[in-house]
Amino acid sequence: MRVLLLGATGNLGSRCLPALIAHKHVVTVFVRNSSKLRAMVSPALLAQANAIVEEDATDSTALKKAILDHDIEGIIDVAGNIVPPWKESLLPKIASAVRDAAVAVGKQRGKPLRAWITSHLGILEYSGTSYLIQDFVPNFAIAVTRMVPLDPKQGLFEPINASQSHDLLVGATAPPAWESTWLGSVPLIGPPLNAIYVCLVLYPTKYEAVADLLAEDLEKENSEWIGKKVGMKEKRRKDI
Repeated sequence: MRVLLLGATGNLGSRCLPALIAHKHVVTVFVRNSSKLRAMVSPALLAQANAIVEEDATDSTALKKAILDHDIEGIIDVAGNIVPPWKESLLPKIASAVRDAAVAVGKQRGKPLRAWITSHLGILEYSGTSYLIQDFVPNFAIAVTRMVPLDPKQGLFEPINASQSHDLLVGATAPPAWESTWLGSVPLIGPPLNAIYVCLVLYPTKYEAVADLLAEDLEKENSEWIGKKVGMKEKRRKDI
């Protein structure tokens, strides 16, 4: 698939680039700062990218042009930094721009584009309630829920010879294998305490595993996750 990757200079996006290429996708990288990208990625890996587009990811017109210019069929948007609640986050602006550009091109072609737009566990349902997790916990507290690199001392990102297998438990609408701990029974503040604990302690993932899952999913013509809000976590023994 011909894929547009947003956020390639971030922790997850920098792992998505080699993962997408390992899965035989043709990747166009959409970044705000191409110099930063070149400082992070080896020349060998960069040479395997189809193209680099240096534009603003909040600009739906620029995104639409990139999609059309490079005949894009799928999008992975992992762009935008998590910021404190008193600062404005670019995540929703980027997501809206990606949505608008993808919908416009899909209507023009008569065929929708595939897209993964990353967010956080807060947009999923708090299992057993009619609320979302973010109704109990501030967004910034759960935005990067235990996502860590395989190698904390990662240097330049290089091509990988084959796709890397992942062991993620994936679910739609609500986080997979959600647990209610004793913290949930604490009067008045139980649900928020339980949500914070579960999100931060029981939902770890590796950047590399998530990158491989996204790249793998775009290979499927009829993915089960299309049109859904999706959560994921590393499998534990009790989840098997």
